[in-house]
Amino acid sequence: MPTALLQAHSLWKSYDGHLQVLRGIELAVDRGDGTLVWGRNGSGKTTLLNLLGCLDLPDSGSILLDGQDITTLSSSGRARVRLNQIGFIFQEHNLLEELTVRQNILLPMRLSRSSDAEERVDWLLERFGLEDLAERRPREISVGESQKVAVARALANRPRLLLADEPTASLDEESARDLLQLLEELRMEGRAILLASHDSLAMDLSWRKLGLLEGRLKPL
Repeated sequence: MPTALLQAHSLWKSYDGHLQVLRGIELAVDRGDGTLVWGRNGSGKTTLLNLLGCLDLPDSGSILLDGQDITTLSSSGRARVRLNQIGFIFQEHNLLEELTVRQNILLPMRLSRSSDAEERVDWLLERFGLEDLAERRPREISVGESQKVAVARALANRPRLLLADEPTASLDEESARDLLQLLEELRMEGRAILLASHDSLAMDLSWRKLGLLEGRLKPL
């Protein structure tokens, strides 16, 4: 039987040596899975995604991505995993203001020295209906459009796993629904997606739902 794409075992994380945020997290995400992690602000959702996405290290425990324990990698090794295997969608789109839409999407492919970067960015612009915005800068487009650009950028290097941290928090209801529908379409295409949110609209997704309470995950 194939192993899950992402497996987290007994993850513990504290800050300042005493503030315990995560307490023995256990999680498995299969290819094509949609998983919602639900929790209030301050419950540890961002901390969990930072660990799973190689942005931080746990105090103890292991995280396996396609069978490889990413917690044992060097900082440069974790950076390569972030660049090539994991796509991030943040609450704030985190686009570089000095770059155009096209350049923002192209950046991860430039960093990974992708041989088909130009063809790929053209396809992503068309896939997300962003062709007319390609030469604009983030300040010249709407918040909803910026999040679409962020999703396109997250997919630039064909990651196996998408991590989305409160991606609808700054959107109006219509834009939020559009983004959640887009995530569902991406899941149906076979991508594993882990969505951390406290947006009630996310509860409408027919995904596995887990609650993060007192540092532990529990089925909802």
